[in-house]
Amino acid sequence: MVNDESLTLFDDWLHSQSTQAEGTLGTVTLVRSDEQFADFRDWLLSKNRPIAYDIEATGLDTYSQEWEIKSIQWGDISAAFVFIWKEPWFQKSIDLVMNETDCRLLAHNAAYDAIGLDRHGHVDAIKILGRTFDTKILSHLADPRSRVEGGVGHGLKNLAFHHVDKSAPDSDSALKDLFKRNKWSVKQGWKNIPAAHPTLVHYAGTDVILTARLFPKLRDEIKRQTMDHLVNYEHAILKLVVGMERRGVRIDVEYAEKLIESMTAEEQHNIGVVKSFGVKNHNATRDVAEGLQRLGITLVETTESGALKVDKTILSAIGDDKNAGNAGMLARAVMAAKNSAKWRDSYIVASLASMDANGRVHPKINSLQARTGRMSINNPPLQQLPSGDDTIRRMFLAEDGCRMASIDFSGVELRVLAALSQDPVMLNVFREGGDLHQTTADNTGVTRKVAKTVNFGKVYGAGPKTLARQSGLSVEEAQSVCDLFDATYKGVTEFSHKLAYPVKKGHRNYVITHTGRKLPVDAERPYAALNYCIQSTARDILGKAMIDVADQGLWDYAVLPIHDEILFSFPEDQAVELCRHAGVAMETVLKEVHISTEPDLGGASWGTLYTEGEHEVIELTEDDRRKYGSDKLKRLLFSEQNFRF
Repeated sequence: MVNDESLTLFDDWLHSQSTQAEGTLGTVTLVRSDEQFADFRDWLLSKNRPIAYDIEATGLDTYSQEWEIKSIQWGDISAAFVFIWKEPWFQKSIDLVMNETDCRLLAHNAAYDAIGLDRHGHVDAIKILGRTFDTKILSHLADPRSRVEGGVGHGLKNLAFHHVDKSAPDSDSALKDLFKRNKWSVKQGWKNIPAAHPTLVHYAGTDVILTARLFPKLRDEIKRQTMDHLVNYEHAILKLVVGMERRGVRIDVEYAEKLIESMTAEEQHNIGVVKSFGVKNHNATRDVAEGLQRLGITLVETTESGALKVDKTILSAIGDDKNAGNAGMLARAVMAAKNSAKWRDSYIVASLASMDANGRVHPKINSLQARTGRMSINNPPLQQLPSGDDTIRRMFLAEDGCRMASIDFSGVELRVLAALSQDPVMLNVFREGGDLHQTTADNTGVTRKVAKTVNFGKVYGAGPKTLARQSGLSVEEAQSVCDLFDATYKGVTEFSHKLAYPVKKGHRNYVITHTGRKLPVDAERPYAALNYCIQSTARDILGKAMIDVADQGLWDYAVLPIHDEILFSFPEDQAVELCRHAGVAMETVLKEVHISTEPDLGGASWGTLYTEGEHEVIELTEDDRRKYGSDKLKRLLFSEQNFRF
């Protein structure tokens, strides 16, 4: 549950802390005696200040059966105390902080630490997150770009170097050098290094000191950018995704093992087909290119290194060409062999490898990812499962006696586009319950299928060349369709220009979304401003829906957030009613545009939602909305704020 108190923590504490002057990092103490613990207690209780915490462990997969904590460390801007797991002072330090203080807590990538302590520190993950500000969340709000995109990134050391102290000792290098001297890989190093090793202790203590120093720097930057209203919102979402991660998803192990066998057999069969055409290695671009050329295919595209390009797009085109003959057979066999291996290793084997002792997998949900803040899932990457395919999804099960349900938003990105642009044609289509794809088709002279490609292409900033490639039109035809689209939806054209123009002219290098996020826009890609606004707003609609569902007491049924939907596991005898309840709870209104949902109820596995005859669409009625709706559900971020573009 998300309550009002949890949404005011940041405001209460916003101005109460200051930063120590840059310079020496301070002291790091490895606590291994009652006297040292007494020093820690005196330090902790001496004054009201933020306390940073962090754990070191054997790896990143917190739910694998081999994973263990090595230590926990607590610190502020000038001191850190390190406690080794299984030594008596470890748990004593946690109990002291959690039960005898009310100090605010700081962590970098708090989800990892909270889940680790939940497993090995007798701490409820949600409880400790309720007291924690995550500097990784703050860094994403301050600048969502990764390092490769020109930003600082979100790693603690890079952030500290940029915001805190450029002269701080590089504890990362010392640790890596130690691993190298012992001929350990990074994975082996974290598993093998003793918890009390001085290099690890220094590294651990440094992290909490840097986190404590980093917080006020990022806090002030967020205040400067007037995005502090998003801090509590993002921390509320963090608690919800950690709750889902902790619950995990049941796996049908027997089905998964059989699937591995069948996919391995399929892979080997297709490798045999590939070799029958004289191609030694289906993963070697050069071998495949030479094989296709021998069979009469002319390849013209090259990679940056000058090698002939044989990527998925090219192979698909050859495989789909009815006149390609043996070359088409080769292309299809190469793709099939690669797909079988990828599906097997990336999804099935990876899931079984990360499974806990209870037969559950706990996917890592990153609540803030990419520039727009969209969520991601890894270990395993369940957001990336093959579109529309039930094969792998069948290995993921609802709880005993439950049915899987998917509640997704109906065309959310296009509804967001209509709301933000206030285009009269789009607004009228959605107001009247019409078909936007057919409207575009009627006004541009293309099929509905092509019109759908054009509509979504416009959302993602695609030009005539991209649309031509995606739709099968010529570049000239695609240009004509784009011109007709612009003439039909003049409001969209004007809105896009309004967002892109300041970037194009160098007046501004960011765009402000409806919810007040400042998203950097690259000068060479001003057209991306429209997509950033739409995608980021759609993500915030999903985030708001998660909070609203939790406020309705339904979050214990949530399984995963997948793109623009939430996957649920509902008790069979209540499934239809709970579907209706959650569907209404997720709906909202954005600038008078109804963001509606489409509940879909399946059977015992996720895969049933993708199979004809195994699922049913639940149509929400006005009676449902009157029964489950509430003004409270519209409260969080969408109060028609007048942000300037």
